[in-house]
Amino acid sequence: MKPYPRVRPVEAFPIEHGGHQLILMHDPTGFADGPITVSPAALFLILMLDGQKGPDELQKAFREQFGQSIDREQIEELISQLDAAKYLDSETFARHYQSLVDDYRAAPARLCRDLEVYGIDAGAVGADGTIPGSQAGETKETAGRRRAYEAQVADLRSSLTRMISQCRAGVVGKGNRRLAGLIAPHLDYPRGEPCYADAYGLLASTGIAPRVVILGTNHYGRGTSVVATSKDFQTPLGTTRTDRAFLEALQTRCGADLCAHEFDHSREHSVELQVVLLQHLFGADAFQIVPVLCHDPCGPTGTKPYDGQGVDLRVFGEALGELIRSDSVPTLIIAGADLSHVGRRFGDDCELEPTFLSTVERQDREAIEEIVNGRPDEFVRVLAGRENATRVCSAGCIYALRVALDGAEGELLRYHQAIDAPNGTGVTCCAAAFWA
Repeated sequence: MKPYPRVRPVEAFPIEHGGHQLILMHDPTGFADGPITVSPAALFLILMLDGQKGPDELQKAFREQFGQSIDREQIEELISQLDAAKYLDSETFARHYQSLVDDYRAAPARLCRDLEVYGIDAGAVGADGTIPGSQAGETKETAGRRRAYEAQVADLRSSLTRMISQCRAGVVGKGNRRLAGLIAPHLDYPRGEPCYADAYGLLASTGIAPRVVILGTNHYGRGTSVVATSKDFQTPLGTTRTDRAFLEALQTRCGADLCAHEFDHSREHSVELQVVLLQHLFGADAFQIVPVLCHDPCGPTGTKPYDGQGVDLRVFGEALGELIRSDSVPTLIIAGADLSHVGRRFGDDCELEPTFLSTVERQDREAIEEIVNGRPDEFVRVLAGRENATRVCSAGCIYALRVALDGAEGELLRYHQAIDAPNGTGVTCCAAAFWA
Protein backbone atom coordinates (compact mmCIF):
# COMPACT_ATOMS: atom_id res chain seq x y z
CA MET A 1 0.00 0.00 0.00
CA LYS A 2 1.29 3.46 -0.89
CA PRO A 3 2.30 5.35 2.29
CA TYR A 4 0.28 8.32 3.37
CA PRO A 5 1.96 11.71 2.75
CA ARG A 6 4.20 13.25 5.38
CA VAL A 7 5.16 16.92 5.32
CA ARG A 8 8.81 17.76 5.94
CA PRO A 9 9.67 20.24 8.74
CA VAL A 10 8.50 23.70 7.68
CA GLU A 11 8.21 27.19 9.08
CA ALA A 12 5.07 29.26 8.54
CA PHE A 13 4.36 32.96 9.01
CA PRO A 14 1.10 34.92 8.61
CA ILE A 15 1.10 37.60 5.91
CA GLU A 16 -1.53 39.88 4.37
CA HIS A 17 -2.11 40.14 0.65
CA GLY A 18 -4.93 42.04 -0.99
CA GLY A 19 -6.74 42.33 2.31
CA HIS A 20 -6.63 38.57 2.89
CA GLN A 21 -4.67 36.73 5.55
CA LEU A 22 -2.39 34.10 4.06
CA ILE A 23 0.42 31.91 5.28
CA LEU A 24 3.96 32.08 3.91
CA MET A 25 5.48 28.64 4.29
CA HIS A 26 9.14 27.86 3.69
CA ASP A 27 11.64 25.07 4.14
CA PRO A 28 14.30 26.12 6.72
CA THR A 29 16.80 23.70 5.17
CA GLY A 30 16.55 25.45 1.80
CA PHE A 31 16.09 22.17 -0.08
CA ALA A 32 12.56 22.88 -1.34
CA ASP A 33 12.08 24.83 -4.56
CA GLY A 34 11.22 28.01 -2.67
CA PRO A 35 8.64 29.51 -0.30
CA ILE A 36 4.96 29.00 -1.05
CA THR A 37 1.84 30.88 -0.01
CA VAL A 38 -1.18 28.98 1.25
CA SER A 39 -4.49 29.74 2.94
CA PRO A 40 -4.96 29.08 6.66
CA ALA A 41 -7.30 26.21 5.73
CA ALA A 42 -4.63 24.66 3.50
CA LEU A 43 -2.05 25.02 6.27
CA PHE A 44 -4.41 23.14 8.60
CA LEU A 45 -4.38 20.21 6.19
CA ILE A 46 -0.64 20.44 5.56
CA LEU A 47 0.18 20.22 9.25
CA MET A 48 -1.95 17.07 9.49
CA LEU A 49 0.19 15.28 6.89
CA ASP A 50 2.06 13.09 9.37
CA GLY A 51 2.27 9.88 7.35
CA GLN A 52 -0.55 8.34 9.40
CA LYS A 53 -3.66 10.00 7.95
CA GLY A 54 -5.36 9.23 4.67
CA PRO A 55 -7.85 11.32 2.63
CA ASP A 56 -10.87 10.14 4.63
CA GLU A 57 -9.34 11.28 7.92
CA LEU A 58 -8.25 14.59 6.39
CA GLN A 59 -11.76 15.23 5.07
CA LYS A 60 -13.27 14.45 8.47
CA ALA A 61 -10.82 16.69 10.35
CA PHE A 62 -11.42 19.52 7.88
CA ARG A 63 -15.20 19.25 8.28
CA GLU A 64 -14.91 19.28 12.09
CA GLN A 65 -12.56 22.27 12.04
CA PHE A 66 -14.30 24.47 9.48
CA GLY A 67 -17.88 23.15 9.35
CA GLN A 68 -17.73 22.49 5.62
CA SER A 69 -16.66 19.70 3.31
CA ILE A 70 -13.64 19.51 1.06
CA ASP A 71 -13.44 17.30 -2.01
CA ARG A 72 -10.93 14.47 -2.10
CA GLU A 73 -9.69 15.89 -5.43
CA GLN A 74 -8.79 19.17 -3.71
CA ILE A 75 -6.78 17.32 -1.08
CA GLU A 76 -5.01 15.25 -3.71
CA GLU A 77 -4.20 18.39 -5.72
CA LEU A 78 -2.73 20.08 -2.63
CA ILE A 79 -0.61 17.00 -1.90
CA SER A 80 0.55 16.87 -5.53
CA GLN A 81 1.62 20.53 -5.43
CA LEU A 82 3.47 20.07 -2.16
CA ASP A 83 5.27 17.02 -3.54
CA ALA A 84 6.32 18.83 -6.71
CA ALA A 85 7.69 21.72 -4.61
CA LYS A 86 9.73 19.25 -2.47
CA TYR A 87 7.79 19.84 0.75
CA LEU A 88 6.86 16.19 1.33
CA ASP A 89 9.04 13.40 2.66
CA SER A 90 8.51 11.34 -0.47
CA GLU A 91 10.26 9.54 -3.30
CA THR A 92 10.27 12.82 -5.21
CA PHE A 93 12.17 14.54 -2.45
CA ALA A 94 14.48 11.55 -1.90
CA ARG A 95 15.57 11.72 -5.55
CA HIS A 96 16.01 15.47 -5.32
CA TYR A 97 18.02 15.21 -2.12
CA GLN A 98 20.29 12.50 -3.50
CA SER A 99 21.01 14.62 -6.56
CA LEU A 100 22.08 17.46 -4.26
CA VAL A 101 24.31 15.11 -2.28
CA ASP A 102 25.91 13.81 -5.47
CA ASP A 103 26.54 17.36 -6.73
CA TYR A 104 28.10 18.35 -3.41
CA ARG A 105 30.47 15.39 -3.39
CA ALA A 106 31.45 15.95 -7.02
CA ALA A 107 32.20 19.65 -6.54
CA PRO A 108 35.80 20.74 -5.92
CA ALA A 109 34.77 22.89 -2.94
CA ARG A 110 31.89 23.64 -0.62
CA LEU A 111 30.30 26.74 -2.14
CA CYS A 112 28.86 29.77 -0.36
CA ARG A 113 25.15 29.50 -1.18
CA ASP A 114 23.69 32.44 0.74
CA LEU A 115 25.65 35.36 -0.69
CA GLU A 116 22.95 37.80 0.38
CA VAL A 117 24.16 37.31 3.96
CA TYR A 118 27.30 39.18 2.91
CA GLY A 119 25.53 41.86 0.88
CA ILE A 120 26.44 40.24 -2.43
CA ASP A 121 24.03 39.74 -5.31
CA ALA A 122 23.67 36.01 -5.93
CA GLY A 123 23.11 36.72 -9.62
CA ALA A 124 26.71 37.87 -9.93
CA VAL A 125 28.01 34.33 -9.41
CA GLY A 126 27.53 31.47 -11.84
CA ALA A 127 25.29 28.53 -10.98
CA ASP A 128 28.43 26.44 -10.58
CA GLY A 129 29.85 28.92 -8.07
CA THR A 130 32.14 30.56 -10.62
CA ILE A 131 33.42 33.89 -9.34
CA PRO A 132 33.49 36.70 -11.94
CA GLY A 133 36.99 37.56 -13.04
CA SER A 134 38.57 39.80 -15.63
CA GLN A 135 39.12 37.99 -18.91
CA ALA A 136 40.17 38.89 -22.41
CA GLY A 137 37.27 39.72 -24.65
CA GLU A 138 34.66 39.95 -21.90
CA THR A 139 31.45 41.63 -22.98
CA LYS A 140 30.29 44.97 -21.65
CA GLU A 141 27.55 43.19 -19.69
CA THR A 142 29.98 40.66 -18.20
CA ALA A 143 32.43 43.39 -17.27
CA GLY A 144 29.65 45.33 -15.58
CA ARG A 145 28.63 42.31 -13.48
CA ARG A 146 32.26 41.70 -12.53
CA ARG A 147 32.77 45.30 -11.40
CA ALA A 148 29.52 45.20 -9.41
CA TYR A 149 30.64 41.98 -7.73
CA GLU A 150 34.07 43.40 -6.92
CA ALA A 151 32.44 46.50 -5.41
CA GLN A 152 30.18 44.34 -3.24
CA VAL A 153 33.15 42.30 -2.02
CA ALA A 154 35.00 45.54 -1.22
CA ASP A 155 31.96 46.71 0.77
CA LEU A 156 31.98 43.41 2.67
CA ARG A 157 35.64 43.85 3.55
CA SER A 158 35.02 47.40 4.71
CA SER A 159 32.15 46.32 6.96
CA LEU A 160 34.25 43.51 8.48
CA THR A 161 37.14 45.89 9.12
CA ARG A 162 34.79 48.34 10.83
CA MET A 163 33.21 45.57 12.89
CA ILE A 164 36.52 44.16 14.16
CA SER A 165 37.74 47.69 14.96
CA GLN A 166 35.03 47.79 17.65
CA CYS A 167 37.08 45.32 19.74
CA ARG A 168 37.41 46.77 23.23
CA ALA A 169 40.82 47.98 24.37
CA GLY A 170 40.84 45.59 27.33
CA VAL A 171 40.73 42.51 25.11
CA VAL A 172 44.40 41.57 24.87
CA GLY A 173 46.67 38.54 24.71
CA LYS A 174 48.22 36.68 27.63
CA GLY A 175 51.89 37.36 27.08
CA ASN A 176 53.58 34.08 26.24
CA ARG A 177 50.34 32.05 26.54
CA ARG A 178 49.05 30.65 23.25
CA LEU A 179 45.48 31.29 22.15
CA ALA A 180 44.16 27.74 21.80
CA GLY A 181 40.43 28.33 21.45
CA LEU A 182 37.73 30.89 20.76
CA ILE A 183 33.97 31.00 21.08
CA ALA A 184 32.38 33.45 18.64
CA PRO A 185 28.78 33.85 17.45
CA HIS A 186 27.23 32.44 14.32
CA LEU A 187 24.57 35.13 14.24
CA ASP A 188 24.63 37.37 11.19
CA TYR A 189 27.41 39.92 11.59
CA PRO A 190 25.26 42.99 12.44
CA ARG A 191 23.42 41.27 15.30
CA GLY A 192 26.51 39.48 16.64
CA GLU A 193 28.87 42.40 16.12
CA PRO A 194 29.96 43.07 19.74
CA CYS A 195 31.07 39.47 20.29
CA TYR A 196 32.53 39.04 16.80
CA ALA A 197 34.53 42.22 17.42
CA ASP A 198 36.07 41.02 20.67
CA ALA A 199 36.73 37.45 19.50
CA TYR A 200 38.29 38.35 16.17
CA GLY A 201 39.88 41.54 17.42
CA LEU A 202 41.77 39.40 19.92
CA LEU A 203 42.72 36.92 17.20
CA ALA A 204 43.94 39.74 14.97
CA SER A 205 46.38 40.72 17.70
CA THR A 206 47.63 37.20 18.49
CA GLY A 207 47.90 35.89 14.92
CA ILE A 208 46.46 32.87 13.16
CA ALA A 209 47.50 29.26 13.67
CA PRO A 210 48.38 27.20 10.56
CA ARG A 211 45.40 24.94 11.28
CA VAL A 212 41.96 25.98 12.54
CA VAL A 213 39.39 23.41 13.66
CA ILE A 214 36.00 25.11 13.29
CA LEU A 215 33.18 23.54 15.28
CA GLY A 216 29.67 24.51 14.26
CA THR A 217 26.03 23.65 14.92
CA ASN A 218 24.12 21.22 12.74
CA HIS A 219 20.88 23.18 12.50
CA TYR A 220 19.02 21.29 9.78
CA GLY A 221 21.18 18.36 8.68
CA ARG A 222 20.42 14.65 8.85
CA GLY A 223 23.44 13.55 10.85
CA THR A 224 22.73 12.78 14.50
CA SER A 225 26.37 12.75 15.55
CA VAL A 226 29.54 14.65 14.70
CA VAL A 227 29.65 15.58 11.00
CA ALA A 228 32.81 16.72 9.23
CA THR A 229 33.46 17.50 5.57
CA SER A 230 36.59 17.05 3.51
CA LYS A 231 35.62 19.86 1.12
CA ASP A 232 37.59 23.07 0.80
CA PHE A 233 35.52 26.20 1.55
CA GLN A 234 34.93 28.76 -1.21
CA THR A 235 33.57 32.12 -0.08
CA PRO A 236 33.49 35.59 -1.66
CA LEU A 237 36.96 36.17 -0.13
CA GLY A 238 38.67 33.11 -1.60
CA THR A 239 39.05 29.36 -1.18
CA THR A 240 40.57 27.87 1.98
CA ARG A 241 41.79 24.30 1.97
CA THR A 242 40.65 21.63 4.40
CA ASP A 243 43.38 19.66 6.18
CA ARG A 244 42.34 16.24 4.95
CA ALA A 245 45.28 14.42 6.52
CA PHE A 246 44.35 15.74 9.97
CA LEU A 247 40.68 14.89 9.35
CA GLU A 248 41.57 11.33 8.37
CA ALA A 249 43.67 10.95 11.52
CA LEU A 250 40.79 12.32 13.59
CA GLN A 251 38.38 9.82 12.08
CA THR A 252 40.80 7.00 12.86
CA ARG A 253 41.01 8.08 16.52
CA CYS A 254 37.22 8.35 16.74
CA GLY A 255 36.70 5.01 15.02
CA ALA A 256 33.95 6.51 12.89
CA ASP A 257 33.27 7.94 9.44
CA LEU A 258 32.73 11.57 10.34
CA CYS A 259 31.94 12.49 6.73
CA ALA A 260 29.04 10.09 6.19
CA HIS A 261 26.59 13.03 6.28
CA GLU A 262 28.95 15.72 5.01
CA PHE A 263 26.21 17.21 2.83
CA ASP A 264 24.87 18.67 6.11
CA HIS A 265 27.57 21.34 5.62
CA SER A 266 26.15 22.52 2.29
CA ARG A 267 23.81 25.17 3.73
CA GLU A 268 25.05 25.34 7.32
CA HIS A 269 26.32 28.84 8.11
CA SER A 270 27.92 28.43 11.56
CA VAL A 271 31.29 27.33 10.13
CA GLU A 272 31.20 29.53 7.04
CA LEU A 273 30.80 32.78 8.98
CA GLN A 274 34.04 32.03 10.82
CA VAL A 275 35.88 31.14 7.59
CA VAL A 276 34.96 34.47 6.00
CA LEU A 277 36.30 36.42 8.98
CA LEU A 278 39.53 34.40 9.06
CA GLN A 279 40.02 34.93 5.34
CA HIS A 280 39.46 38.66 5.74
CA LEU A 281 41.98 38.97 8.55
CA PHE A 282 44.73 36.68 7.30
CA GLY A 283 44.07 35.72 3.68
CA ALA A 284 42.45 32.56 2.34
CA ASP A 285 45.79 30.72 1.96
CA ALA A 286 47.27 31.54 5.38
CA PHE A 287 45.71 28.57 7.17
CA GLN A 288 43.89 25.28 6.67
CA ILE A 289 40.60 24.34 8.28
CA VAL A 290 38.91 21.27 9.72
CA PRO A 291 35.14 21.92 9.48
CA VAL A 292 32.98 19.95 11.94
CA LEU A 293 29.34 20.14 13.04
CA CYS A 294 28.38 18.93 16.52
CA HIS A 295 25.16 17.42 17.82
CA ASP A 296 23.20 18.52 20.87
CA PRO A 297 24.27 16.80 24.13
CA CYS A 298 21.31 18.08 26.17
CA GLY A 299 18.77 15.42 25.21
CA PRO A 300 17.95 12.10 26.90
CA THR A 301 20.95 10.31 25.33
CA GLY A 302 23.40 12.97 26.46
CA THR A 303 26.61 13.12 24.47
CA LYS A 304 25.68 9.95 22.55
CA PRO A 305 23.82 10.32 19.23
CA TYR A 306 20.15 9.64 19.86
CA ASP A 307 19.95 6.94 17.18
CA GLY A 308 23.24 5.33 18.13
CA GLN A 309 24.77 6.12 14.74
CA GLY A 310 28.16 7.84 15.01
CA VAL A 311 30.63 8.93 17.63
CA ASP A 312 29.91 10.05 21.20
CA LEU A 313 30.58 13.79 21.52
CA ARG A 314 32.88 13.34 24.52
CA VAL A 315 34.86 10.69 22.65
CA PHE A 316 35.18 13.10 19.73
CA GLY A 317 36.32 15.99 21.96
CA GLU A 318 38.91 13.83 23.71
CA ALA A 319 40.19 12.45 20.39
CA LEU A 320 40.45 15.98 18.98
CA GLY A 321 42.40 17.21 21.99
CA GLU A 322 44.77 14.23 21.97
CA LEU A 323 45.47 14.61 18.26
CA ILE A 324 46.18 18.33 18.57
CA ARG A 325 48.56 17.77 21.49
CA SER A 326 50.43 15.02 19.65
CA ASP A 327 50.79 17.04 16.44
CA SER A 328 53.59 19.51 15.78
CA VAL A 329 51.36 21.93 13.84
CA PRO A 330 49.88 24.67 16.09
CA THR A 331 46.10 24.43 16.02
CA LEU A 332 43.32 26.80 17.04
CA ILE A 333 39.78 25.61 17.81
CA ILE A 334 36.89 27.99 17.12
CA ALA A 335 33.30 27.24 18.14
CA GLY A 336 30.80 29.19 16.04
CA ALA A 337 28.14 29.25 18.71
CA ASP A 338 24.99 31.12 19.66
CA LEU A 339 23.30 30.72 23.02
CA SER A 340 19.63 31.28 23.91
CA HIS A 341 16.79 31.78 21.43
CA VAL A 342 13.84 33.48 23.12
CA GLY A 343 10.65 35.36 22.33
CA ARG A 344 7.35 34.56 20.69
CA ARG A 345 9.12 33.71 17.44
CA PHE A 346 10.70 30.75 19.28
CA GLY A 347 7.62 29.72 21.23
CA ASP A 348 7.78 31.81 24.43
CA ASP A 349 4.44 33.16 25.61
CA CYS A 350 5.83 36.45 26.88
CA GLU A 351 7.29 39.74 25.76
CA LEU A 352 11.02 40.44 25.61
CA GLU A 353 10.96 42.82 28.55
CA PRO A 354 13.85 43.67 30.90
CA THR A 355 12.95 41.29 33.75
CA PHE A 356 12.67 38.32 31.41
CA LEU A 357 15.88 39.19 29.55
CA SER A 358 17.71 39.62 32.85
CA THR A 359 16.72 36.07 33.81
CA VAL A 360 17.93 34.79 30.42
CA GLU A 361 21.26 36.54 30.92
CA ARG A 362 21.69 35.10 34.40
CA GLN A 363 21.01 31.59 33.13
CA ASP A 364 23.31 32.03 30.13
CA ARG A 365 26.14 33.26 32.33
CA GLU A 366 25.67 30.39 34.78
CA ALA A 367 26.07 27.90 31.95
CA ILE A 368 29.02 29.64 30.27
CA GLU A 369 30.79 29.96 33.63
CA GLU A 370 31.02 26.17 33.71
CA ILE A 371 32.76 26.23 30.32
CA VAL A 372 35.14 29.02 31.28
CA ASN A 373 36.05 27.13 34.45
CA GLY A 374 36.69 23.87 32.62
CA ARG A 375 33.58 21.91 33.58
CA PRO A 376 31.93 20.92 30.27
CA ASP A 377 29.87 18.11 31.80
CA GLU A 378 28.43 20.56 34.34
CA PHE A 379 27.63 22.91 31.45
CA VAL A 380 25.50 20.19 29.87
CA ARG A 381 23.98 19.27 33.24
CA VAL A 382 22.90 22.88 33.83
CA LEU A 383 21.22 23.14 30.42
CA ALA A 384 19.67 19.67 30.52
CA GLY A 385 18.41 20.27 34.07
CA ARG A 386 16.35 23.15 32.70
CA GLU A 387 15.35 21.03 29.69
CA ASN A 388 17.24 23.67 27.69
CA ALA A 389 14.24 25.95 28.12
CA THR A 390 15.89 28.91 26.39
CA ARG A 391 16.92 26.79 23.40
CA VAL A 392 20.69 27.10 23.50
CA CYS A 393 21.43 25.80 20.02
CA SER A 394 25.21 25.37 20.20
CA ALA A 395 25.77 23.37 23.35
CA GLY A 396 27.43 20.64 21.28
CA CYS A 397 30.24 22.66 19.73
CA ILE A 398 30.89 24.58 22.96
CA TYR A 399 31.09 21.30 24.88
CA ALA A 400 33.40 19.65 22.33
CA LEU A 401 35.75 22.65 22.34
CA ARG A 402 36.07 22.57 26.12
CA VAL A 403 36.60 18.81 26.26
CA ALA A 404 39.35 19.10 23.64
CA LEU A 405 40.97 22.01 25.50
CA ASP A 406 40.99 20.36 28.90
CA GLY A 407 43.31 22.30 31.19
CA ALA A 408 43.24 25.52 29.16
CA GLU A 409 42.57 28.79 30.97
CA GLY A 410 39.15 30.16 30.00
CA GLU A 411 38.17 33.82 29.79
CA LEU A 412 34.75 35.31 29.01
CA LEU A 413 35.36 38.34 26.82
CA ARG A 414 31.81 39.57 26.28
CA TYR A 415 28.15 38.58 26.56
CA HIS A 416 25.55 40.06 24.23
CA GLN A 417 21.81 39.92 23.62
CA ALA A 418 20.51 40.73 20.13
CA ILE A 419 16.89 41.70 20.75
CA ASP A 420 14.20 42.51 18.20
CA ALA A 421 11.27 43.10 20.55
CA PRO A 422 8.69 44.12 17.90
CA ASN A 423 9.19 40.81 16.09
CA GLY A 424 9.48 38.74 19.28
CA THR A 425 13.01 37.56 18.52
CA GLY A 426 15.96 37.44 20.90
CA VAL A 427 19.24 35.57 20.37
CA THR A 428 22.14 35.71 22.80
CA CYS A 429 25.82 35.00 22.25
CA CYS A 430 29.25 35.42 23.80
CA ALA A 431 32.93 35.75 22.98
CA ALA A 432 35.36 33.65 25.01
CA ALA A 433 39.06 32.81 24.80
CA PHE A 434 41.00 29.76 25.96
CA TRP A 435 44.73 29.92 26.63
CA ALA A 436 47.20 27.03 26.60
